[in-house]
Amino acid sequence: MTPAPIVIVAAPFSGSSWLAGVLGTQPGLYAVPQLCAFMADRVDELLQIFALSQDEHGDGLHRTVAELYFGGQQDEQLQAARGWLVERRGRLVGELLDELAAKVAPRRLVIPETEAPLRPIQLRRLRQWRADTQFIHLHRHPWSQGCRFAAWLQDRLFVPIDYRDYSRYPPLPDPQIPWLRANETLDRFFATLPDVSVLRIASEAFDEDFRAALTRLADFLQLGGDAAAWASLRDASDWIYAARGPRAAPGGLEAEVWAPWSDEVERLAQVPQLDAALPWRPDGLGFDPAVVALARRYAYR
Repeated sequence: MTPAPIVIVAAPFSGSSWLAGVLGTQPGLYAVPQLCAFMADRVDELLQIFALSQDEHGDGLHRTVAELYFGGQQDEQLQAARGWLVERRGRLVGELLDELAAKVAPRRLVIPETEAPLRPIQLRRLRQWRADTQFIHLHRHPWSQGCRFAAWLQDRLFVPIDYRDYSRYPPLPDPQIPWLRANETLDRFFATLPDVSVLRIASEAFDEDFRAALTRLADFLQLGGDAAAWASLRDASDWIYAARGPRAAPGGLEAEVWAPWSDEVERLAQVPQLDAALPWRPDGLGFDPAVVALARRYAYR
């Protein structure tokens, strides 16, 4: 059996790719981009979903296979990775992930995941894969998350239907919807699994006291004394997946990693509030009461 995997679960734009990158620079861990692997049970189904997707869902898996098995992430290696995955189209996705975990062993596989928290069936598949998985539930204040997410959504031609507020016409993209859905789904999921190993931590904790937050994380993951040696690291640029991939597979990381925020968006994001009108809504409304209630449970004000 390979070492227990680590899965960072979070709502979109909560910092999961950044945290994976920080962990991925450490010798005992191997962090990959977002694989979106739990969208299907079988590899052939997963590849069909990737082919039909209007987004970059398949890029992270292709980049990972290209890097691990073919020594790089350029067009030639990506083409070889596609063939490698097609050869395994008859397998279960869990078997594919087992193969990746074995490839990086004795390092522990670290997977950031922002798709599964929005889809309970994907969380069930994740749980069925490895019962010994350790989960990091990363969350961010809905205001800070929403300011950045809303700015990115403005330039998107394709916005998932479940990111939209249908009380208006035309429906309005609203980042508080996926924030609430993802975090509520994760809370319910973990509540039904009393034996699950999960740490809930705020992304703001790394801004407030990076060393303390990372030490807490290292203790949870039982990384031992080596944690102190990397508790001062904040820069994930050395992570092998930190940059965008080539044209054939540019994605794999959350867009917040490279999205160019305006000074105004960043200024708003740095002053989180729960009781003010939302700057991304033209109707002057604030957060839904359910969002406020959950945010307060997470100790946000």
